[in-house]
Amino acid sequence: MKEISGGVCAPQGFIAGGIACGIKKNNQLDLAIIASEIPATAAGIFTTNKVQAAPIAISKRHIQSGIAQAIIANSGNANACVGPAGEQAAELMANAAAQALNIAIDDVLVASTGVIGVQLPVEKIQSGLHQNKGFLAVSGGGQAVRAIMTTDTFPKEMTIELELAGATVRIGGIAKGSGMIHPNMATMLSFVTTDAAI
Repeated sequence: MKEISGGVCAPQGFIAGGIACGIKKNNQLDLAIIASEIPATAAGIFTTNKVQAAPIAISKRHIQSGIAQAIIANSGNANACVGPAGEQAAELMANAAAQALNIAIDDVLVASTGVIGVQLPVEKIQSGLHQNKGFLAVSGGGQAVRAIMTTDTFPKEMTIELELAGATVRIGGIAKGSGMIHPNMATMLSFVTTDAAI
């Protein structure tokens, strides 16, 4: 096993990217997408907190099939504690990604991190995706990790390559979270990709 570069895009078949939609100030990256070329086996672990943000409800529903093809995640707004409008915004966010990638909405997972109790300006996400077509790339993992950062002092990504059952496979991951990772991961987000057959 060895550490290599590339993050979530190092495994074959994945692209990613990050853009600035205007959720954060000063043109900071605030929207990430990680996508697979084909529907992929997927699993998720979610917070056990009784108060859960709207994207968690959507992602839990979408991941029930065990298949996903994309993750869309924003920073700067948690889309939490805003009532029914939060779930509608999360659905619109998933739909925007599905349309941009020409995939089924049920194959899109959604995550948000940032300020709690403020409605997500989903129209900025829709507009950002429309204005930034083609931003996803095999080299886009670094932008994706920066786009999910909130109070992090540095981007967190890692990739390993190893031999498994006679084949070379890669596992890549990105994460955000600094002070608010307790209890039970709290507001931490982490996304892992692999080209291993699972």
